[in-house]
Amino acid sequence: MENTLVANARYENLWLSYFDLMGFKKLVQKHQDLIEYVLLIYEDVLKAIEQNVGFKQKYGISYSWFSDTFIIYSQSDSNQDFALVEQASRHFFQKLILHYIPVRGAMTIGKLYSQREKNIFLGEALIDAYEYGEKQNWLGFILTPNIFRRFENTELSLTRRLHYREVDIPGVITHSEPDNVYAFAFSNSDINGENIYLEALSEMKIEAGNLYADKYNNTEKFIRGSHIIRP
Repeated sequence: MENTLVANARYENLWLSYFDLMGFKKLVQKHQDLIEYVLLIYEDVLKAIEQNVGFKQKYGISYSWFSDTFIIYSQSDSNQDFALVEQASRHFFQKLILHYIPVRGAMTIGKLYSQREKNIFLGEALIDAYEYGEKQNWLGFILTPNIFRRFENTELSLTRRLHYREVDIPGVITHSEPDNVYAFAFSNSDINGENIYLEALSEMKIEAGNLYADKYNNTEKFIRGSHIIRP
């Protein structure tokens, strides 16, 4: 008898972002309402994105979460859906950092099968985003080499994107393919010209302790445009 799940599967190219909260167990122990708090940020960001687009029925984004993992994904591999997923993902990452919640994530493009109502997600997009998301020695949100290749030599090239710059600091991306990875550049400043993320990162670094100090140092050096010297 043919498996119903396989028979009804739609395995298509989609945009997908993966996020995980760092030090999740410790965070939950200290903040009992952490998940509810994060979910409010998650849903507020996605609702704001949806309200700002007039073609929600044609394009649009979907999302799900389990334990310390959050994903945002599209309905197609169109450039319009890239813009929606990228914007929602970037805003989600920004808000978590500014609310002192340590997180890292990655966005990619690839084939995905999903059944949101059953929380079933399968495919190369999830694997790629997961592997790049986990293999970062800092707090960052990155666009994987799959996205770089998709837009290479086009007007949407990642080299032209305002909010991102290439990760060229050794040791930050620990994936076996660390090249052509672009990260959110933390380029926002307040009215005094100070980077708005550095204060939040400094507070989180103190709370995280020495075990995670390298991750925070790497993030701060990236923000300041410095390079990490290999030991």
